[in-house]
Amino acid sequence: MSVNSMPRRAGLLAAVLGLTLAPAQAGWQDMLKGVLGGGGQDAGTETAVESAAGAPDAGAMTQAVLDALQVGVRRAVDTLGRQGGFLQDRAVRIPLPQELQTAESLLRRLGQDRYADAFIESMNRAAEQAVPQTTDILIDTIKGMSVSDARGIVQGGDDAATRYFQQHSSAQLAEVIRPIVSENMDRVGVTSRYKQFVSRAGFLESFVAEDTLDLDAYVTNRTLDGLFLKLAEEEKRIREQPVARTTEILKDVFGYFDR
Repeated sequence: MSVNSMPRRAGLLAAVLGLTLAPAQAGWQDMLKGVLGGGGQDAGTETAVESAAGAPDAGAMTQAVLDALQVGVRRAVDTLGRQGGFLQDRAVRIPLPQELQTAESLLRRLGQDRYADAFIESMNRAAEQAVPQTTDILIDTIKGMSVSDARGIVQGGDDAATRYFQQHSSAQLAEVIRPIVSENMDRVGVTSRYKQFVSRAGFLESFVAEDTLDLDAYVTNRTLDGLFLKLAEEEKRIREQPVARTTEILKDVFGYFDR
């Protein structure tokens, strides 16, 4: 080995060790920042890391970010899309619309809770059955991300990816979900539960006529609210701990940094 080559090899070794000796519990954000940008490395160090034997390059790192987001999306959708996913989770449970809450209070005071509960359950069941249809849209949104998008998400706040989804897919999600919500609301009897609820409210019936409230839009919007809330929770989870190794590139990239 020549004397001149020793400093270069030492610099390369230091760059690699700077990554491989990172704490095992470091989140994906800390592990990926250096290669995707903003990690405080100079250009020479970044190049050295990318060219180091066995070290993931920027392309692999970007794909790992996208794969991690896909894992988060599927977890969020699976959580909400099962029976009780909305109804039994207070954070996303869909309540009666504001316009009906006075009638709800009256019924509950009169011991008619079952009518309010049945109506609430029917809306939440419709949401649970509709939310799995969002998976493809969210995954397509992820696949359409650029390296710059991935970098912004890595460097952003705990909900940077969720905000990206809201900005780039909200309109499409609402367009797709609404007819599914409507169909499922018919299937689970939301309209009949609504009419039953209103009729039991007695003199309030004239103030909450069916044609004054767009239940389809209400349940659609609350379904999306719940979806984005769960996406934000999953994103935070991914940032705080290495995501489960469910794809080969995740195994390779995150496994490399766990050495």
